[in-house]
Amino acid sequence: MEFVTFEEAWSLLRRLGVTKVTDAPKEMRFELADSPSVVVIDVAANDHADIKSLPTQMRRVPRNAIANFVEALVHKMHLQRTYVIPIGKWRQIFEAVSHGMVSNAAWRGVDTSASVELNTRDPLQFNLADAHTLRDLIKVILRDGRGIEHGITLCSDGAPLVIEVMPAGEMIIFAGRPDLAKQCEELLAHAKAD
Repeated sequence: MEFVTFEEAWSLLRRLGVTKVTDAPKEMRFELADSPSVVVIDVAANDHADIKSLPTQMRRVPRNAIANFVEALVHKMHLQRTYVIPIGKWRQIFEAVSHGMVSNAAWRGVDTSASVELNTRDPLQFNLADAHTLRDLIKVILRDGRGIEHGITLCSDGAPLVIEVMPAGEMIIFAGRPDLAKQCEELLAHAKAD
């Protein structure tokens, strides 16, 4: 895992159709450019505070299944590089996950070297071998995160795919092709909590 500059990752992600939806001081959000081939999949944790008022077509899964789904997706699609971009700033993410990630040695290494990136949205690049740490980070965000500033966006330079994970227990998947959407649906159907 290592931080890369936003500009470096952005030049790769734009080529895959990733666009900024919101670019404000407190919040940056992404999706795929609107196209007939883009499929959007909305997912909510079945313990979401507003689960009864959410649209019925929104897929419901156990909260920890969201993190397990992301790890399975990284492996199934052989995503060599997954970029994690905070919706807020890294400082907010690190504060939210500091207690929950303290036992993760790989994360502690990132935490101790992240002082320059704390006030940025520079992506943290996870390699395929780091998928378990990515899974753990998402679990802790879903457990300990509080607001939108603790949400994250995941993108890969290997597939037109954008995944937004929010602490409330929400995940939005933007798949750039129907075959990617089908793989996501299949993995979601088998996603389980620990």
